[in-house]
Amino acid sequence: MAHEREASVERIIVFSDGVVAIAITLLILPLTEIHQAEDATLADIVVENGGELGAFALSFAVIANYWTIHHDLFRPLRRHNGRIILLNMFWLAAIVFLPFPTALIADGIDDGFAALYIGTLLAVSVLNLLIANYLDHHPELTDGEAAAESRQYVVASAFSVGAILIALIISLFSPSIGLFGLLLLIPAQVIAGRVNRVGKVNA
Repeated sequence: MAHEREASVERIIVFSDGVVAIAITLLILPLTEIHQAEDATLADIVVENGGELGAFALSFAVIANYWTIHHDLFRPLRRHNGRIILLNMFWLAAIVFLPFPTALIADGIDDGFAALYIGTLLAVSVLNLLIANYLDHHPELTDGEAAAESRQYVVASAFSVGAILIALIISLFSPSIGLFGLLLLIPAQVIAGRVNRVGKVNA
């Protein structure tokens, strides 16, 4: 029975990895539609399509980072229930949706496109927080040694949600500044790391 439960969890993880792989692959599709003039150089193509290339690089890094977090959260999972499956499905839906606002900001960040992009990141981060918090409160679903790690991801995800929420609010008034506001994630994670270290010392 234990082997069957772990095999069932493995199916969820493999399915999730496949969905993420599809989402990250979809990012390249807008770049395949780039047309070049006969005498265009590589530099000309890069300059002319800087928006598309920048959006691709940003979202590739974002999805890769979210996949790493998802991998760490689900690695100690040994059994599942309906709640964790539902949260995971919502998380996958947000990840799969990300290539759409990515294509929009490649063409421009006005008209709410930047807000939609940042809002999608906020949705993924909120779901990361919900998953980490759920696993923290249900250690019976894990191998029993992941409680401290889940708690660290709760703190890190909470700070990420705060930083992205600030960027989203800024983007409603100034889209370009809002996108740069995502850089708040860097100090947010530094602070989260310090909070977690203090928590370890006091534990």
